[in-house]
Amino acid sequence: MAKRAESAAARLLASHAFTGPPVDPEAIARAEGVLVVRRRFEDADVSGMLFRDSNHHIIGVNSAHPVQRQRFTIAHELGHHVMGHDSCGSVDLQERQANVFAAELLIPLPLLRHALTKIRGLGALSQLFLVSKEAMQYKLNEHGLLLKLSGFD
Repeated sequence: MAKRAESAAARLLASHAFTGPPVDPEAIARAEGVLVVRRRFEDADVSGMLFRDSNHHIIGVNSAHPVQRQRFTIAHELGHHVMGHDSCGSVDLQERQANVFAAELLIPLPLLRHALTKIRGLGALSQLFLVSKEAMQYKLNEHGLLLKLSGFD
């Protein structure tokens, strides 16, 4: 499950020639023909959603959320789009795959490994990749890289 999502994100990054952080998920979405629309949602707990019909693909993002959250939401919804998720599949599995996709898109493992040769703090890494500390910590932990940090600022 995770490998499929990570591979899909890596292929997408390679096709758009991103070589350094931060990755711009909105630019990738636009290049893939997906419009990103930011609006304040009535339900503050909803981060975003993907709308699809035969002619349109739109990611709606809650503009009231912090920028890092909006970026993750765009990457997450783009993951649903790229992996062809629909309402017929397992919602839990699709959500986990979209989260793994988003983490790999925003924090590509090769770029993270390279950054760890220069940066040791969780806060500094999070700022470099424009993600939350929680997302960075999750990514580091998933790949056994958490111990490479010398500071948990």
